[in-house]
Amino acid sequence: MVGQRERAVPSSSGARRDQHRVLIVEDDGTLAELLRYNLERHGYSAWIAADGKQALMLVRSVRPDLVILDLMLPGIDGRDVCRLIRKWSSVPILILTARDSEEDVVAGFALGADDYLTKPFRVRELMARVEALLRRAAAPSDEPRVLTAGRLAVFLDEHRVLYHDREIHLPPKEFALLAALVKRAGQACSRAELLDLVWGNEVIVDPRNIDVHIRRIRAALEGEPDGSHLIQTVHGVGYRFVADVSEVVDA
Repeated sequence: MVGQRERAVPSSSGARRDQHRVLIVEDDGTLAELLRYNLERHGYSAWIAADGKQALMLVRSVRPDLVILDLMLPGIDGRDVCRLIRKWSSVPILILTARDSEEDVVAGFALGADDYLTKPFRVRELMARVEALLRRAAAPSDEPRVLTAGRLAVFLDEHRVLYHDREIHLPPKEFALLAALVKRAGQACSRAELLDLVWGNEVIVDPRNIDVHIRRIRAALEGEPDGSHLIQTVHGVGYRFVADVSEVVDA
């Protein structure tokens, strides 16, 4: 594990990653350099930010393809960095921190992180998670780019949601979760299925995290008649999106 003088692990394939840009946000200089060394050995370009302010500046200037983010930073802490990034960017964020309680992990995902890894960690696992996040972010899709259901419209490329001609502001994970439900309108989706669709099967997430995001989506839709009822709870299964609120039954 890192912290026990683990040697850098070269790429098993030797292939370049088309110079994906990775931003490392870490105030421990030794660890930051170790991360950069391993990323560059695997074919990535890597930048280092030693504090939250510098991280936010580099996210805007470098436009990284992925951010590795420590939570305990001087100045602006990692939680605020994650929250601020999520206001305008859907870049994959991998939290890498010594904070390992269940509450910290759930809070990290609630802020918009895509994955969470605790210190000490194994370099091979870190690189596998980096590759998985970048692979999902770059996956091609032939799906419709605008989803409509009644008075709701989800613009996938623009990351916009309109409901009764009112713009609904959702962070990336809640946007992706709503889109997944709308695509399967009328179908009961289990929490496990939604986790796989939104987070991917390479990342382990507490299924209860789905419930937190659903509550937030419902709250955002409450400004219109019946808006919070578009997502129906299916007891013992998960959730179902209903475009026609007359289909909703008391749950």
